[in-house]
Amino acid sequence: MIDEKILDEILPVPDREELKNSIEEELRREGFIITNFSSGGVFYTLLMILLQIRIELVKLMRVIVNNIFVSHAQGVWMELKAADFSKKRKQPTKAKGYVTIKRDISGEAVKIAKGDVFKTEQDINGEELRFLVLEESILQKDSLSQNVLVEAEKEGSKYNVSQGQIKKSLTHIEGIDRIANEADWLIKEGSDLEDIESLRERTLNSWAELSTYPIRDKYKNVCESVEGVLFVRVDDMHPRGQGTVDIIVTSTAGAATEGLLANVEAKANTIKGPYDNLLIKSSETAQQDIQLVLYIAEDASDEGVKERAEAIIIDLLKIKKGRELNKLYKDDIVFSLKKDIQVYKKANIISPEDDIILSNDKVIVLGSLDITVERV
Repeated sequence: MIDEKILDEILPVPDREELKNSIEEELRREGFIITNFSSGGVFYTLLMILLQIRIELVKLMRVIVNNIFVSHAQGVWMELKAADFSKKRKQPTKAKGYVTIKRDISGEAVKIAKGDVFKTEQDINGEELRFLVLEESILQKDSLSQNVLVEAEKEGSKYNVSQGQIKKSLTHIEGIDRIANEADWLIKEGSDLEDIESLRERTLNSWAELSTYPIRDKYKNVCESVEGVLFVRVDDMHPRGQGTVDIIVTSTAGAATEGLLANVEAKANTIKGPYDNLLIKSSETAQQDIQLVLYIAEDASDEGVKERAEAIIIDLLKIKKGRELNKLYKDDIVFSLKKDIQVYKKANIISPEDDIILSNDKVIVLGSLDITVERV
């Protein structure tokens, strides 16, 4: 938003009483035929209506002035301004991947119909994430496992769940012992509607795309326009020799899928310099196990505390903009628990033993989570 002091200089909002008094004084000087300006009179009422209209028009003009600049535009105004720079807001997408059904003992063939639903367990808020089977699959006779192609019920990055979270079926499947999404189960990342600040940043960086030959910021801006990309880091300091450029992609799920990398490569090739040797690669995920003892007040109930703490840690390590994806500080864990758990007293973090700081091409994701709740 433009600073209020600047707006007050450009388009000051008049004070209604001062404006009324000024107009009344001017009318008297001009010998206006109506002399009754008392409150409650017909002329007074009409005058106040007109003054309020003027004030509201000034306020509207302030909003318009604020939104005609890319640096300050909000909401749909920002989308309209971005269009002037040939930029569009990235739309949300659905996650797609494979869920594996397993059994311990071989048996008859098991059919998974198109439209069947697999889901996660309910979280602390009672929410479960559902995934629809996209095509009929058959666990062959005597086979022990089968991959089933699924797609998220709705758009959103929250459907990029980590390994082992999809483990239930909406309907009972006879002859199946376990359901799970394995490591690297995703083939297409789910993403949210691009936030306005991200669109603003890409729009302001459009000037980099005017360079005759691609520079680092040009590669970055063009590649970040691909749906499913959270952000891109460009290493143009000849990482593999003279003329080489590495483009490291972090997706909304952390590590980028092969499909997303192919889309980014296709986009990068449209601006590729004649002598550039490009390597498009994914950020690497590093699983971090967390084990801690959470201490609560002696007379407090522990009902739901563990579940709440788990939800807080999961949210803390969620892949999102604004988070330092390659860093995990123990103080951040403590602060998050203390802020959101009313009966919190202290926490003993067993793992990790120290703060975790990795290289820029790494993304820390949650591994196993073990929380014990005890009273002080």
